[in-house]
Amino acid sequence: MKTYPADEKHVRPIGRSLFRDGIRYLSWSCASVEFEFTGTEVTAEIWTDWVLDEPWKVIFQGYLAVFVNDEPEPRRSFPIDAGTNSYPIYKSDRTETVKIRIMKLSEAAFDKIGIAGISADGEISPTAPLSRRMEFIGDSITCGFGIEGKSGEEHFRTETENPYINYAALTARSLGADFHLISWSTIGVYSSDCKDENAEKPNDGWIMPMLYDYTDIGIEGVIGIENHIEWDFGSFVPDVIVINLGTNDVSFTKDIPERLEGFKKAYTDFLKNIRDKNPESVIICTLGMMRGELFPVIESAVRDMGDSLIHALEFDVQTPEDGFGSENHPNAVTHRKAAEKLTEKIRDIMGY
Repeated sequence: MKTYPADEKHVRPIGRSLFRDGIRYLSWSCASVEFEFTGTEVTAEIWTDWVLDEPWKVIFQGYLAVFVNDEPEPRRSFPIDAGTNSYPIYKSDRTETVKIRIMKLSEAAFDKIGIAGISADGEISPTAPLSRRMEFIGDSITCGFGIEGKSGEEHFRTETENPYINYAALTARSLGADFHLISWSTIGVYSSDCKDENAEKPNDGWIMPMLYDYTDIGIEGVIGIENHIEWDFGSFVPDVIVINLGTNDVSFTKDIPERLEGFKKAYTDFLKNIRDKNPESVIICTLGMMRGELFPVIESAVRDMGDSLIHALEFDVQTPEDGFGSENHPNAVTHRKAAEKLTEKIRDIMGY
């Protein structure tokens, strides 16, 4: 067995990730490495910052999935134990040439994972990228929060979080596109989820416009990086960018006119920044799977931009008939319906 670093000489990173001191750090949902391999066995040395020093922290344990040869379901998904450990990735009783993808299922808010090395009894090499590219910017919905939960009353745990079957991944997969997810639970554009009903100021200490320009602010402090590392927007140029934000902002904006204006300004400023970083991308502004009170404000911001490549799309709100995921988040049925609506919209715009 020979051990390879998860650098771009040996693997293709999919999603934003940092490579530092021989470790490929995966934080974002669906962040992956993919490679071709000829042989019989692959293992990986994997690190995590997650620790079980309190019993309740088991709900935040990180999860990875392994996909082989574009199969629609993972060969296996598994939790990552504290520290650095070796995990079996692939094994066959005969020599084969296969494509392997190691994907992070748990979200950036709860755990970080690093691939410290990939050991194989044959050579590994990066796969080729797909011709279409998409980026999704969102909150817990885009993380696949609670998507595999059995009911709205069920409490969240990373074990029931699965971004690979959410509306974003389903859309990208149906259109044959590589995709990045930039998503974080509770996050907003103007105000992240505001627990204080009497708050007079937005909860803006951690909002999406603070994160978007950088590769992975969330992991920097964990691994001792002092200065923010800017994302190289030329390394992944999306044909389509989908924004699904506003669900958490409404906890502060309510129906207060000046707060609605504050949200519109923040959303417009964020749109302008996204356009500046992605001058030729189609942008689709969505909302509505859990609640859609701010969609008219988003529509107004899109109109005011006067940009023919920016569109608005309202998702249907989840229903009791379709059921709910953990903590009343959208389940797989709702995500599938949203993916169908979004896919149709993108086909219409892009001519796919």
